[in-house]
Amino acid sequence: MKVTSVNHAPNFKAFDGTINFDASPSLTAKNNEKKKYKDPLTNWPLRGLGYTNDIGIAINELAPATARLFWVPALMYFGADIYDKYKNKGDKYKPNAARAFNQAIFQACASIMFPAIFGHMGMSLFSAIDKRRGEKLSTNAKEQTLRFIKSHSALHDVLEAGKDKNEVLDKFTENFDKFYKLKKKDYSRNNFIVKAYDKLLANCHRGAVANSNEIRIKDYAKRQFLEVLDNCQNAEIAEKVLDKKIFKLKAWKSAGAFTAIILTASAVDKFVEKVIIKKFVKPIQSSLQSQKMSFNDFNEKRAKKTEQK
Repeated sequence: MKVTSVNHAPNFKAFDGTINFDASPSLTAKNNEKKKYKDPLTNWPLRGLGYTNDIGIAINELAPATARLFWVPALMYFGADIYDKYKNKGDKYKPNAARAFNQAIFQACASIMFPAIFGHMGMSLFSAIDKRRGEKLSTNAKEQTLRFIKSHSALHDVLEAGKDKNEVLDKFTENFDKFYKLKKKDYSRNNFIVKAYDKLLANCHRGAVANSNEIRIKDYAKRQFLEVLDNCQNAEIAEKVLDKKIFKLKAWKSAGAFTAIILTASAVDKFVEKVIIKKFVKPIQSSLQSQKMSFNDFNEKRAKKTEQK
């Protein structure tokens, strides 16, 4: 209650401090308010460690070795988070295996499995988007074509002095035609499940060339090969030029992975928490706990009957 009066109450001072008679609810609540617990693992910069594997997924096309290193801090973070949830309930020490198991399922789904799935789907989507522009070929089809040019150029030493340009071009055209037909034949042997997996999650590596328009991809291959013959003085320069082009294509796919992971992050967390954990994991745990309790009760009753006998 707040002390009020028609006349102002005198101020009583003790040790030069004014005694305040204000006992309003807001002040009392403010003094008694307990600070809400904040999990240190959910605060930055520690929280950032949980996203390093997402970076690894996205840059895997660009730098596989570096991408694997990005998984190290993420896995350490996941382990620390699971152990923390096992030992503590908020700011209270209360070990609980079920709570740790729930957090392990959450991290496995929301931080590892789904980001990996959506990251690869983003790569596949951005690769397919390339069919709507420029050469009307997917990013993966262009990348595999450039890799073939790189391999063919190194194997046949196409930039060797004294070679006839037309003969070199004819040889390349013949070999690329065989390469295209082989890709078509191999891809046709795959079943529906393999093809669906290839398109959604495997960045269309198997079907990139096989599903491309034959005229367009052969024209693209010929133009790129002629650029090598016309603008590169030796095999070393040709390799650098082709590697630079391949890197740009990979960077485009990595952008697709980043985009997909960022756009789906919030929805994935909610789905895992509200559907997988709440509707599947916890009910199963409750059922198992009930069965365990029933089994213990049965054993206790059986033990009592044995004692009575």
